[in-house]
Amino acid sequence: MSVYKCKYFKIQELVCNHVMQSYSEEQVWSFLDEDLKKTLDIIREILGVPLTINQPKMKVFQRGLRCHLCDLVQKNKTPYITTHIQGKAVDILLPTDCGMTAEDARHKIQESADKLPCNIRFEHLQKGVPISWIHVDVRDNERDEKVYWFNV
Repeated sequence: MSVYKCKYFKIQELVCNHVMQSYSEEQVWSFLDEDLKKTLDIIREILGVPLTINQPKMKVFQRGLRCHLCDLVQKNKTPYITTHIQGKAVDILLPTDCGMTAEDARHKIQESADKLPCNIRFEHLQKGVPISWIHVDVRDNERDEKVYWFNV
């Protein structure tokens, strides 16, 4: 079976630098969930604007797949098994000049949910305020909703 590779994203945009430095590009593509990769391409088409996940040139590496060496993982004192570590989640930034907030984008994606290959989850509120990025993951949700919103 061939491994799906995103049309709109380079692998460096989707995984931490530790993983990129330790494995071949072909191996790294296989670490990401197939549904997540397909979902990212469809979200890009739904929103119609370039999307940013990791920014290697700016040394920002922890918005996609994270490994045990990443700072966000190491600073936790309790077991930390997230959708990012499982290769099932990314945090997306929109272009500042696209005329959409992350909240607008989440609603636009939900309106086109029938195009998605699987159920997705959105982080929504953090301390009662909508988060300014789009966390999307493909972990199953207990309600089996096509688009499940949860708060952190």
